[in-house]
Amino acid sequence: MKWIGVLWRVGVILGVALGLSGAMRSASADRPPKPPTDLRQHPTGGKTPITVAVGIYLTNLVAIDESRETFEVTGYLFGKWRDPRLADANTESASRKFKLDELWSPAIDGENSVSHKTNSYDLEVDPNGWVTYTENFDGTLSTAYNLRAFPFDTQVLRFEYQPFLAEGSEFEFAQDPLPATAISRGKYTQLAAWEVKDLKYSTEKIQDPVTGHQADRAIFEVVVMRRWGFYVWKVFLPLLIMTLLPAVVFWIDVKEFDWMLKIPMTMLLATVAFEFVVSRDLPKIGYLTLLDAVFLLSLVFYSICSVEITAVFLMQRSGRRPEAERLHVMGRWAYPAAYLAMLALFAAYFLK
Repeated sequence: MKWIGVLWRVGVILGVALGLSGAMRSASADRPPKPPTDLRQHPTGGKTPITVAVGIYLTNLVAIDESRETFEVTGYLFGKWRDPRLADANTESASRKFKLDELWSPAIDGENSVSHKTNSYDLEVDPNGWVTYTENFDGTLSTAYNLRAFPFDTQVLRFEYQPFLAEGSEFEFAQDPLPATAISRGKYTQLAAWEVKDLKYSTEKIQDPVTGHQADRAIFEVVVMRRWGFYVWKVFLPLLIMTLLPAVVFWIDVKEFDWMLKIPMTMLLATVAFEFVVSRDLPKIGYLTLLDAVFLLSLVFYSICSVEITAVFLMQRSGRRPEAERLHVMGRWAYPAAYLAMLALFAAYFLK
């Protein structure tokens, strides 16, 4: 009888345990399953911004168009940020590959981009959750040129990147660029008319005019200097010779009005034709450049020379030949000295 009582109590305990286990399983089955993590959503749910480091590596400076105020480049864009949800110390491989539509990535907009073509990209994640984006691209960008010192000018080609509309609160740009940021020293990077000098990076705070959100802007600046040798030998030197050539009239007798006047008038026509040829390849801008000023200076000195010839001729015809000769002789040194002095003043003004 004692064994029967023991077995009965054991059976009761097992029955209660099985009942509780079934109830727990039933309750667990009724509870909705926990949804899987959507890696396409913001890593922190938009609570705190993600720091994104960016970089650029230029492989080819294709063209610089001052008339359209654009430039064309090819190269690589880089982005790096950390997504803690992707950290996996037990992963078998050193890194994992993803597609852009599988992960959250910062929506970055090229503010001054005219056209942008992505040739290929790579998106990989290391075991610590660091996401690295690499893109090979061709792009045309717009930038403002300051051509006052043309053709002795230095220009800055800007790449301006900022968050796309409402994405401004989701991430911020790192203060330093990625180590890969550089300009290739290959033969395709340089242009015949330009010398690439430096690549700079900076960030600044902006306010999106559409959403009103404050965000970061990342700026890459490529400093290029124009190779001015062509303009010195093909434009400035011929123009200097043409402008100084009328100085020979000051060695001709004051009564030879016809012969003297032909020289500055011929040079005037030649300079106007020369300017038309040169200006075809120059940007149409609303302010004077150094080259424009030098052309105008030449035209002014041709006019001064013509006025002097007319004055001395009229003076000698009215019986004032000694005064006419003194004025004419004075022009032998005054004309070239004044012209060279004005060139120096223009250079000091436009190149400051």
